[in-house]
Amino acid sequence: MLGKLLKQEFRATGRIMLPVLGALIVLAFLASLSGSGLINGVTDVPVLRFLMGMIEFLFGIGVVAAGVVTVVIMISRFYRNLLQDEGYLMFTLPVSVHELVWSKLIVALVWFLVTGIVIFLVMGLLGLVLSRTNLVDLMAEFSSDWEEIWSQIVSEGLLASFRKFFLAGAVCTLLGTVCTCLHFYAAMAMGHMFNKHKILLSIVFFVLISIAFSLMTTSLNMAGFSQISENEFLYAESMALLFNTLSRMLWWLTLSELVQAAVLYLATVLCLKRGLNLA
Repeated sequence: MLGKLLKQEFRATGRIMLPVLGALIVLAFLASLSGSGLINGVTDVPVLRFLMGMIEFLFGIGVVAAGVVTVVIMISRFYRNLLQDEGYLMFTLPVSVHELVWSKLIVALVWFLVTGIVIFLVMGLLGLVLSRTNLVDLMAEFSSDWEEIWSQIVSEGLLASFRKFFLAGAVCTLLGTVCTCLHFYAAMAMGHMFNKHKILLSIVFFVLISIAFSLMTTSLNMAGFSQISENEFLYAESMALLFNTLSRMLWWLTLSELVQAAVLYLATVLCLKRGLNLA
């Protein structure tokens, strides 16, 4: 049943996200053309230069808007489907509360990742254009130096350190995104346990959760980072040691995020199961 929920959720959110991301890609293409024209001085016509500048401005707005829309959809889908009138129907389906929460969480996570990748790619494209860098020449230069770089990485024992660092960074980023979603979900679920002022109480719970977890994260990270001496971090004798130290720091951050995610998930499920007030 989770698969059917995911299918419907992707279909509903895709109607908004796909046009938004498509518009961002089109704006990136137009911004790269206008940026190239401005750099090369293609035209001295004031009107055309103004239009090119507007395209660059709209691209910047589009990047911000794509991120904002993703967050708004993540919040609104949970709010409208589970906490408003649609909740009467959703909670009568032959699915568990866990499946309802996971369907929202997985879809939100996927869209966050897709949006992040698209923004990274379009910003990279624009950066190449504005820096007048030829991608083909860049790849050719990189390929010619790749053997030397690879041999240096292997000889210095950096490969294993790189793997540990990037794995820790990927897991930390992924779990941090999950925590962000669950933070909103838990606050909204708590706020909708009451009869009145549900949105206001949701905001209050959001702030209280933020304060509580900030204190917890600070304490946990201090306990973890205290095991890493200042000399070990600042005066690493090799790149391998530096990346290993950074990996350990990221894993401590991941541990704090894991604790947060578990607490927020349990709070969300329990509030939806036992305390939700749809009246």
